[in-house]
Amino acid sequence: MPTYNRAPLLPFAIQSVLQQSFTDFELIISNGGSTDNTKDVVASFKDERIRYFESEKRLNIGDNYQNALDRAKGEYITFLSDDDAFAPVMLERVKRIIDEQSAEVVAFQVSYYYHDPVFEHYRKIQPNTLFAYPFSGLVKKYEASEAIKFFDSKLGLNNAPPDRKFIMPYLANAVYHRAVFSRIKEIRDRLFNVIPADMYLAIAVFFVIDSYFCLDEPLHVWSFWEGNATGSLSKKGDKLREHYERLLNGQKLDFTPLKFALPLNCTINAVLQAKNDFKGFNNNSDIDWLYYFTAIYKDLMLLKSLGVNTAKEIREFEEVLARQPDELRQNVRSQISKTNLLAEQAMQFSRNNLPFVFRWLKRLHEQVKSEKSVIAHGKDANFNNVLEAAQYLSYIVQSK
Repeated sequence: MPTYNRAPLLPFAIQSVLQQSFTDFELIISNGGSTDNTKDVVASFKDERIRYFESEKRLNIGDNYQNALDRAKGEYITFLSDDDAFAPVMLERVKRIIDEQSAEVVAFQVSYYYHDPVFEHYRKIQPNTLFAYPFSGLVKKYEASEAIKFFDSKLGLNNAPPDRKFIMPYLANAVYHRAVFSRIKEIRDRLFNVIPADMYLAIAVFFVIDSYFCLDEPLHVWSFWEGNATGSLSKKGDKLREHYERLLNGQKLDFTPLKFALPLNCTINAVLQAKNDFKGFNNNSDIDWLYYFTAIYKDLMLLKSLGVNTAKEIREFEEVLARQPDELRQNVRSQISKTNLLAEQAMQFSRNNLPFVFRWLKRLHEQVKSEKSVIAHGKDANFNNVLEAAQYLSYIVQSK
């Protein structure tokens, strides 16, 4: 658990670990140079399973994660942000799969705790709300090679059909055998200095394992709030770009034609960098750049519609596309035209058929409810913070 100046939120994350129903673990807390009372907060927990390390200088987020990982002694390793929480049954559920399947990697679903009001999941989300997608409790095994294909599909880099039960193993929603990190270290010593690090890790893992297991249960609660380190679409105007530029801290995107710092472009660059590191990625043959440019264009249009200032990025897109080979440029233009036409037709249809659109949105909302998504408000479910939301979620998981 890396932490920096989160003393008011840190106790919830720590308690969510200490309250695990499986008790044989160590909790490594790496304080990356906090200037608040983080040390006192950790010291208030009288638990021998906590191992606390404090840096005298300010560590960036990647070095803070690396410092925590380097201190780990356990056979299996997972990560938790200092403002998030695990459901109390997380380690118990994962341990069962490890024992039954001799699994090196187990991933599970993420749920969301909203501190601030947003519009997501086809509805207005009020503060102090927990949301989890429908889950079955089933376990599914994926070969590493097919996992890479499904992840590329999620990014829009191929046309592989989606698999709704596919769960990417990121930092906090997966548990890894320490041997996985040893194998990665043979190729890349510093794992977390790529932005975003969790995307790089997900692909890197698939090159050093044969298969992994997905548990279709929400066992991690991600905090959604303005101060979260993860760039979210709540960052309007120039805030989203500025957020990723701070994370990159001068790093360049070496593997994508476009160089701007927005989430999808940074993610694709991290994925391509992992492929380069682990299999010798070739820019000219290992990716269909038609899918890349098309996916980026759609993403820019989406961000623009949500209030993100993408004028600078759209100019760069046009300039870079103009330098591409004729066939690629023409194909991208054709796809963009189709995208714009479909968007305009959808807008025109919406304007002319408002009653139908409202009925469609209502049916969509009813579908979400019928699939038994967890949408709970604290005032009804008796929780007031991310820790209590995780405890409530654990009750839901166990009673399913």
